[in-house]
Amino acid sequence: MSSDLLKLQHYVPRFYLRAWAVRKKLWVLQGRNIFNSNVRNVAAQNYFYRLHELSAEDIQFVREMVINNSPEGLRSGHEFLLKAFTLPHRVKRALEQSGRQEPEFRKLVEESITNLNEKYHGAIESEFKHQIDGLISGDMSFLKEPQQEMLFYRGLAAQMLRTNVMIRAKAIFQQAQYETFSRVANVVVQILAVNLGLNLYSTRDQYKLVLLNNFSNVPFVTADQPIINIAANPTETTPPKGFELYYPLSPQKAMMLLDLESAHSPSDLSVSSGPAHMYNLSMAAHSHYQVFASSPPELEAIKSELNAYLSCFRSS
Repeated sequence: MSSDLLKLQHYVPRFYLRAWAVRKKLWVLQGRNIFNSNVRNVAAQNYFYRLHELSAEDIQFVREMVINNSPEGLRSGHEFLLKAFTLPHRVKRALEQSGRQEPEFRKLVEESITNLNEKYHGAIESEFKHQIDGLISGDMSFLKEPQQEMLFYRGLAAQMLRTNVMIRAKAIFQQAQYETFSRVANVVVQILAVNLGLNLYSTRDQYKLVLLNNFSNVPFVTADQPIINIAANPTETTPPKGFELYYPLSPQKAMMLLDLESAHSPSDLSVSSGPAHMYNLSMAAHSHYQVFASSPPELEAIKSELNAYLSCFRSS
């Protein structure tokens, strides 16, 4: 049975991380350690997207706190997703209560519980990859096609929320609240990603998308939270006042989604080593466990300076 289960599940796409890989390996800063690793073994956790069985109270929580507060036109789709994500456990429970021995059917149910959300994220990634490839090559023509543009903002939202929601929840919730949230998180993250993606698309005229080119001797790094809000204080868990995104796409290219009059607007789209290092420190400050680079020197610099960088935010 286990051979059909997607055990190691990635919360940062491997296609994205390969931009930092040399011969399929990249460099990782984790805590105080720097090491070389295969792309497959980073930004991943066993059964990260495995569906939890939801109680009636859990389902009511999702409806009252998330679906009912979603745009009206999206609610029916959110209800469909909630039913789809709870169906495998309902079928499993019915089989157990019936006492029927159907190994192949039970195997399919277990595969759905383990793989369904992972494959759902994979479908989003597959659509998103085309836009990322375009941005890396400097091609933003997909923004002129409404369907592609909507998929792009949905992809941004999905990547931003898939780890960040869980990290923030653990920081602000009491243990019992967090246990409830961890059970419903798989479906909640997908719902919130649709909501945020639609909001970004609907308000796109209020932002500008900027591509940074970096040919300095300090390449961009990325992390296990690769899309960050540079308007947010990385040491605080309260909602930030601003929402502006920074997203490295490769060691030489990064994307920013900024307010039209943003104080974060770069003076030059060709980034020199000083600004590149500051972007890298910001990326590390917002990371969860791991920071990734194509070579070790910048990770060494980040390791030596990160605490001092964070202290500036704590004292502000």
